Amino acid sequence: MTIYVADGMHLAKTLPKYLKEREVRKLLECPSREKLRDRLILRMLYRCGLRVSELTNLKIEEIDFTDSTLTVRGGKGGKDRLIPVDHQTLDMIEYFIEDATSGYLILSERNEKLSSRQIERLVEDYGKAAGIEQKVHPHMLRHSFAVHCLKSGMNLRTVQKMLGHSSLTTTQIYLDITGEDVKADYFEHPLPV
Repeated sequence: MTIYVADGMHLAKTLPKYLKEREVRKLLECPSREKLRDRLILRMLYRCGLRVSELTNLKIEEIDFTDSTLTVRGGKGGKDRLIPVDHQTLDMIEYFIEDATSGYLILSERNEKLSSRQIERLVEDYGKAAGIEQKVHPHMLRHSFAVHCLKSGMNLRTVQKMLGHSSLTTTQIYLDITGEDVKADYFEHPLPV
């Protein structure tokens, strides 16, 4: 357990659980090519750092294919934010929506908006199918996104904006995780004598 200081108060918080990069790869490759919707759900939770509610409420019109961004409307705290989207994900979205012109991006087989619980079950099931030992939940993909961004050298403020955190203190929690990774890597790969 780690103690964080926020607004002058001590808060006990455990470090968020996240997946290693190889686990994320296994998870993203788990759904078959025919399960494009499921592949897209997993990819957007991880590659865009979305909360489940943000994904379930994302409308096609909020995706800008020209600018390679998506707009999250009314995220936590009611704030809108702009998130960059990689070209592979955009291609997947474009193929997925083909004939659709409006409405929610992610729908059920009956063309109904998916619930957060349905997505949670889907992520958990694919986590098991991918052979990941710990229980995988959607927010874990968001945590993984943040950790992997910081490990790759992305600026802390950029990650804060992409996650929609109002306080930099909230985002700094992920720095402690990357510090623990450094320590684990150091002992796993000792220097020659």
